[in-house]
Amino acid sequence: MLNRPVTSLPGIGVKKAQALKGLGLQTVRDVLFSFPRTYKDFQAVLEPEEVQPGAVQLVHGPLLQLRERPISQGRRLIQATLGGQLGLTWFVHHRAPGPSFLYRKLQRAREVWVYGLVKEGTLFPEMTSPEVYTRPPEHRGLMPIYPLAAGITNNQRVNWVRAALRHLGELKECLPPELVGRYLERREALRQIHFPSDWASYHRARERLVFEEFFLFHLGLQRGQRQREGIAHQKDGELVARFLQQLPFELTADQKAALGQVARDMEEPRPMRRLVQGEVGSGKTIVAEYGAVKAVASGGQVAMMVPTEVLALQMVERLRRSLEPLGIRVELLIGAMKGKEQEQVRVALARGEIDVVVGTHALITDKVEYKNLTLAIVDEQHRFGVRQRAALLGKGNPDLLVMSATPIPRSLALTMYGDLDITEIRQLPAHRQPVDTRLIHPDRRADVYRYVLSRVKKGEQAYVVFPLVEESEHVDLKAAVQEMEELQRGLLSQARVGLIHGQMGRAKEEVFQAFARGELDVLIATTVVEVGMNVPNATVMVIENAERFGLAQLHQLRGRVGRGKKPGICFLLAYNLSPQSRARLEVVRRSNDGFFIAEQDLLLRGPGDLLGVRQWGQPYFRLADLTRDKDLLQQAAEAAKALLSRDPHLEGYPELAAELDQYPL
Repeated sequence: MLNRPVTSLPGIGVKKAQALKGLGLQTVRDVLFSFPRTYKDFQAVLEPEEVQPGAVQLVHGPLLQLRERPISQGRRLIQATLGGQLGLTWFVHHRAPGPSFLYRKLQRAREVWVYGLVKEGTLFPEMTSPEVYTRPPEHRGLMPIYPLAAGITNNQRVNWVRAALRHLGELKECLPPELVGRYLERREALRQIHFPSDWASYHRARERLVFEEFFLFHLGLQRGQRQREGIAHQKDGELVARFLQQLPFELTADQKAALGQVARDMEEPRPMRRLVQGEVGSGKTIVAEYGAVKAVASGGQVAMMVPTEVLALQMVERLRRSLEPLGIRVELLIGAMKGKEQEQVRVALARGEIDVVVGTHALITDKVEYKNLTLAIVDEQHRFGVRQRAALLGKGNPDLLVMSATPIPRSLALTMYGDLDITEIRQLPAHRQPVDTRLIHPDRRADVYRYVLSRVKKGEQAYVVFPLVEESEHVDLKAAVQEMEELQRGLLSQARVGLIHGQMGRAKEEVFQAFARGELDVLIATTVVEVGMNVPNATVMVIENAERFGLAQLHQLRGRVGRGKKPGICFLLAYNLSPQSRARLEVVRRSNDGFFIAEQDLLLRGPGDLLGVRQWGQPYFRLADLTRDKDLLQQAAEAAKALLSRDPHLEGYPELAAELDQYPL
């Protein structure tokens, strides 16, 4: 019955079924697993003298002093008291002669039950526009309120849920026995989530169903990752020791912990799947270099995929400086290279003559073959799709190390990267100074650009970032293209200015490189500079229309400055500063902790908007909330990992495997 269409339930015909389809309800099972969005508290029925202002309550009593009068343009005011101790007010539309329908209904009632928010009044407590019943509400306890569509009432949804619950016996328990004891039994949880007897019952039911939702999600995400045999790299030897000895600085405690985790993962036969996330400048690249040396020492090859050609050029230079003294050959493979050069690199890779290759999407084309790829490194994972990552792993099932300089709240990381183990590097190296961030009123805009010029005259460089590429009729924002011309002619006329935006194609890379070489003083850009720019000489960042950016994005942008010996400064220019916008921007101004900022961004904007996660397949949860339920998410992720390590194919858990096949990943 649970897998039958909703038309199997009484009162649902073809027309109603079509409306329910818009709510995601197509089967009887869907009706059971579509949960109330809120509840009306009908647990207690109060008398008028018992009400407490400030709470939503159900109150019963005699209706007294009922009267109705017109107020304006077909609107009427109905007033009464409940037992002479609770004031009642309704506003109704009624243009026809005679009393309104609601007034006539109330006239016939000697006593009523009213439900609404009680407020302080002049003479006694009052309710405005309460729901009114002329007989006791049928439901007692917590009354479920469901999402509705045109032509569907809440009473209908309640009746359909009651009908679906009669077939609850068909539903099997899906959690393993060792987990069932911690939570409410599944069928009881479903009964209580729809019709809780009290708030305690509701919380127990919700906890069980949220855990189940997260648990099934993580099993689906991790199941394919835990089954394949990988490469067991050798324990650290002479080459790794020489690499660590040549480092020009002391590793932070977080970096040492990350190296230890990567070492353990790479030495196991199971494929490493690890995300290393941390602040810009926290030293994630050292972790990648360490992994590369370890792989090469074991006779393997390494591929590092980065999002832009500029970043690929910068990365290959860095790796050559640190790895070539150890006898490790590092090469570049990007689309901008001549065809003959690309072919030479591909041939050398296939022969095993190249140890480490750095590139963009060129690394995953069909033409590229590796002799023995044992480690894949993906930098700035969120710039690549899942298919691109899978294509790289398809070159030999190597260990995978994902690097991200965009701090993500752990709850969000567990959903976007649930198939990866997570390492966080929170400590910054001792020499790295926090960026001085200032919130500036538009009236002082000219002063900001005069300051930019003063730093440029000292030989330093600056970024100016805008949210749009061209003017929009719908959004009144300054746009990068028009502003560049104005700034060149006016406030920045004494500087060498370049422009980049996402629609420029290959010319964008040329401007990037000119800025990196110091041939431009100021780079005016859209958010394409958020990732992939490492210019130590850049010390000033100006962000126009800062109120239009997410907090994590602002933090990521300002991480582009102060990367050298001189401290960085970031100006946030806000043109529409509502109290809410100011509160958001103050978070960035006061804190340089990217993880804290990311958590605040999640709280303020929700997971659907944060960093555009919907584009990355952010899952839809029926009941769970990533912010509210992050502890349950962590527990579910760990439980799924532990179960799959014991039974990768879920052979001992047929009910769970069957449930997983129905789960909408």
